[in-house]
Amino acid sequence: MKRFLTTVFLTLSACLAAQAQEIRDIDETVVLQADGSARITQVWDVNVVSGTEFYLPFDHLGPLDIRDLAVSEGDLQFVSEGDDWDTDRTLEQKRGRCGIVRKSHGVELCWGQGSYGDHVWTVSYTVDGLVMKMGEYNGLYFSFVNPGLSAPPQHVKVTLVNGTGGPEWTDENVKVWGFRSQSEIFVEDGTVRAESIAPFDGNSAMTVLVRFDPDLFAPAVDYGKDFEKIHDMALRGSDYKDKVTFMDILAWILVVLGVLLFTPVGWVVLVIAIVIYYLVTTYVLDWKFQKGIFGSHKIKGWYRDVPLEGNIPASYYVLSRGGRVNGLGKDSSKNLIGAYFLKWVLDGVVEVLPDPNKKIRVNLSFVKKGNFPESVERDLYVMVREASGANLILEAGELEKWSKKSFSRISDVPHREQTRGLKWFQDRHYVSKRDDLFTKEGQEQARHVIEFKNFLNDFTLSKERGAIEVTLWRDYLVFAALFGIADKVARQFEKLYPAEFTQFLQGAGFSNTVSLFDTLHVSNSISASAMRQAMTELAAHKVSSSGGHGSSGSSGSFRSFGGGGHFSSGGGGHSFGGSRGGGSR
Repeated sequence: MKRFLTTVFLTLSACLAAQAQEIRDIDETVVLQADGSARITQVWDVNVVSGTEFYLPFDHLGPLDIRDLAVSEGDLQFVSEGDDWDTDRTLEQKRGRCGIVRKSHGVELCWGQGSYGDHVWTVSYTVDGLVMKMGEYNGLYFSFVNPGLSAPPQHVKVTLVNGTGGPEWTDENVKVWGFRSQSEIFVEDGTVRAESIAPFDGNSAMTVLVRFDPDLFAPAVDYGKDFEKIHDMALRGSDYKDKVTFMDILAWILVVLGVLLFTPVGWVVLVIAIVIYYLVTTYVLDWKFQKGIFGSHKIKGWYRDVPLEGNIPASYYVLSRGGRVNGLGKDSSKNLIGAYFLKWVLDGVVEVLPDPNKKIRVNLSFVKKGNFPESVERDLYVMVREASGANLILEAGELEKWSKKSFSRISDVPHREQTRGLKWFQDRHYVSKRDDLFTKEGQEQARHVIEFKNFLNDFTLSKERGAIEVTLWRDYLVFAALFGIADKVARQFEKLYPAEFTQFLQGAGFSNTVSLFDTLHVSNSISASAMRQAMTELAAHKVSSSGGHGSSGSSGSFRSFGGGGHFSSGGGGHSFGGSRGGGSR
């Protein structure tokens, strides 16, 4: 019996130890009043495995005060003990109770965990003086989520809501900055939204700095310092600050050398030589392809099999990188997204639905959760599913609207890998994982991509096409979408194999060929609109950030003038409420 009990005890201990403390989500709403006070409501979605209470420490409050803590879980409203919280009690004694511990340097908001396991707590409290008068402007500088929590949050969202009854907040009268996590911050729809775009680590925080025009608040607290001083203190060590990089210095050196080495006549001769070289190689010699990628400037043949073992990201990389001028097509980014859309429909992951408001349009249902081993495809599906809204049906304008708000997640300016501006693709560093890309064998495989495109493009003309297995039609259509010729290939299939192709389409969820064409049209349209919107927003922010107050921070989208965008990984020091720790204890 003793041996049995020992075994049970060790097993239970091992199971408990194997469980991980989790903070799955923190959703925080901050309603700001005209006097600068705020009622903050947080929803914590957690898994508790240890401790007797949950606590949130706030230090460096200065003129701020935190009061009126309230906690609930489901229908249970916790009993408030005011400022008399006793931390030295058992799990059971703290169950259903909450209170505040006041210390010389700040406060701790505390409540009983009650039991181990999953909990969803709603926590609210008032902060007096959250918005203060700071010279000419009114300002908010606060850490809404601390670093060093008992478990790093997987997702954090903070929304500042205008409860003043005054003018609407816009990006003209409100400027925003964020610090110390992979997050983004924007002024949108009359609110300020700060939201993580990656799980926190142990040192991540949600620190926000906001500058309000003077007519938006009548703060009860005057901090006695100009906003510019708070702004400068917050930006110390941040990516918002202008940086002079090695590449900047090198560029200036090359410019100076060019001015010194070439006379005006020399410049004219050089430009003429470049133009002649381009015209001769492009129009006389017909060089269309990068020799370093394909091993040849010309690719004329056909290839019947799906190239690169059906690897869509690899094929996209070849297309976007392989042209002598800006890849092989200006729509390669749009085509990649459209190819995945078609693949998901053909695989039964996404359902095609008629648009009730427009007969010639279809919507795409993302109700099903896709299971994708390839990270590029998985990341794109997550973003599009998020854009489809609460009903998980991607309707007209939704992806474009989402791309406008979240352009930094889907797009970036093309960098040295020339992948046509897809940030979610670039972040996978696909090229570094293909050691064979520039070998003789790798160049042959790359040529197969172009040869396969030639084969599909000239399918009806190919005397060697033979009979195509129905099992290949899916891959052929998906790659045709990647090449931007899916509608043409579909018409060829319909012409050559009318009965079989109709049966294939019906098995994939399309009522007929027209339904397929509608889906292709919608996929291309929304993909193009999304990329166009994302690139437009990014370009606007890039141009803005290159001005006198801009920044060349590591992400490339930091604006020190408060236009919103990515958080800075550094900076954000000495914020009000700033502390470390919290969670279960």
